[in-house]
Amino acid sequence: MMKVLKKIGAACLLLGLLPLLGGCWDRTEVNDLALIMAAGLDVGQNGDIELSVQVFTPSQSGSEGSGGMGGSSGSDTIVVQSASGTDLAEAAAKLQEQMPRKVFWGHGEVFIIGERLAKQGILDQIDFIFRHPQPRERAYIFISKGDAKKILDIHPKMERDVAETLREMAILPFGMNVSLKDLSEMLTGRSKAAVVPYIVRKEDNDGSPFPFISGAAVIKDGKLQGAFDDTAKRDTLLILNKLRRTNVTFHVNERGGKGEGVMTARVIKGRTKLIPVIRGDRWRMIVRFEGEASILQNETRVNLMKPQEVRHVEEQMNREIEKRIQATFRLIQRETGADVFGFSDAFWRKYPQTWVREQRHWDDIFQNVDLNADSKVEILWPGFSGKSYK
Repeated sequence: MMKVLKKIGAACLLLGLLPLLGGCWDRTEVNDLALIMAAGLDVGQNGDIELSVQVFTPSQSGSEGSGGMGGSSGSDTIVVQSASGTDLAEAAAKLQEQMPRKVFWGHGEVFIIGERLAKQGILDQIDFIFRHPQPRERAYIFISKGDAKKILDIHPKMERDVAETLREMAILPFGMNVSLKDLSEMLTGRSKAAVVPYIVRKEDNDGSPFPFISGAAVIKDGKLQGAFDDTAKRDTLLILNKLRRTNVTFHVNERGGKGEGVMTARVIKGRTKLIPVIRGDRWRMIVRFEGEASILQNETRVNLMKPQEVRHVEEQMNREIEKRIQATFRLIQRETGADVFGFSDAFWRKYPQTWVREQRHWDDIFQNVDLNADSKVEILWPGFSGKSYK
């Protein structure tokens, strides 16, 4: 009798679980989704917020020629759609009203902020992105010269779309990538400053447009303070210890005053250490950079097979690196007053009590911070050449 009761109880339990097993009752088919791959934020014609999105719409049928004109109904398509609103949340709602498919942000790889909006301030608008549950924290963010929508309208030759093109450019060893998570941490950090890739729309020889990362944009207190060239971008990444690889072209004065020429070295395995020093009222930062290098091109008569010549070239290469670090720091310090280098964190870690006492005056202190660059890059691979040396 007990066995019979157990079997009846087990059967009732299984019957009770049956309604819970239909896990697909509320699913959304991929063919019902409009997948946002990239989004652009601009100031609209009436001063409102214009949201432009690059939408990937999966095909309704997996086989081509299943209907429609020319059998194209089975093809995936990428379109750019725009909507405007008082803020980004309203623009996103209006965008959904225009779309016959459910908008899905979870595949978004790129967010582009137009220059005009960046100058007005981005904090209020990206607040929507940070609060929304779907956008990826690892999506990359860019500032564009001109309107972001013009970047999304580009049809690249080598990649599927603009989102894929910018993503691939950002993750290159000498590229610059800033995610939404990175931006949030920088803008809410001690310095409240961030450096973001700056993209422009260019044209190749046949007039076809393409996106190009031309440098870095500096944001302070949520507003664009200025944009700087590619050299400043690389040197900023060097100070931030985020530069994985870079080329350095420098002039070489040959030993004995025999002449001069140009060399180019590739620096790899670069490591940067920030050493803060406070003496009285003077705040100073020592930027120590170490790495290994190989010679890519030698336009001089210096024979790099001789160890003493290699040491001589190293000295001049390191002087060039130090000069570049100092020049980039002075440029950004003078023109923006934004601590995008993480100096505030370095001072806080070494001098916590002093930092707590002076943090309210950090913007004024940063304007007067002195910087000393100390480069110690070694040439380990001089390379071989068919040139003869006298």
